[in-house]
Amino acid sequence: MADYYVQGSFSFTCTAAESALIEEAWQHAADLGDKAAPGESSAEFLAAFPPTDLGNPFNGLLEIFDDPNFPTFGAEIEISGAGTCLVTIFGDTDFQPDTIAALVQRCCRQTLSEAPIGFEWSYSCSRPRADGIGGGWCAIFVDRIEFGATRERLARTLRPATHRDPWIEEPAHPLSDWRSEVANDDTRLGYLDWVDARSAALPNPR
Repeated sequence: MADYYVQGSFSFTCTAAESALIEEAWQHAADLGDKAAPGESSAEFLAAFPPTDLGNPFNGLLEIFDDPNFPTFGAEIEISGAGTCLVTIFGDTDFQPDTIAALVQRCCRQTLSEAPIGFEWSYSCSRPRADGIGGGWCAIFVDRIEFGATRERLARTLRPATHRDPWIEEPAHPLSDWRSEVANDDTRLGYLDWVDARSAALPNPR
């Protein structure tokens, strides 16, 4: 038998109103998880987590969890500051990247409109199991959430150049640049062919 752990710890700054919304959502989730009656929800909370059933003002929050019957973030939270607040979220056994990312995106619209927020996490195993250790990253934008895993990067690095995956972005050649050239009819190459052509056009470093 082996135990698996997902760990994460990160901090970010946001407005006082956003941190208050995060704290409210966190407390409602804790109450719902403990089968206790949640406190009254604020107008800001209902706007961030609009209920689909007017008889249950919290089902908008519950939909960000993998299992609405067990609304847990697998982490703890600390908030400090006044005008600009520092929010720290950390967990060492069952950190939930997807749910935490959704919470931050719902609650921090103003901050995310200025700059994205990112964090990393790791997973490990109490026994030396194959594929039992790894990690990942998350980038939260106002309009989307992106995830990646160290395993994907390792696989791409180990894969022969002739077997590159066209669905994996080359860091030096962003997909956004390729899409822009396609949209402007500046290229009709596929992504990997475009990467090769672009690389060949760059001067060789000395």
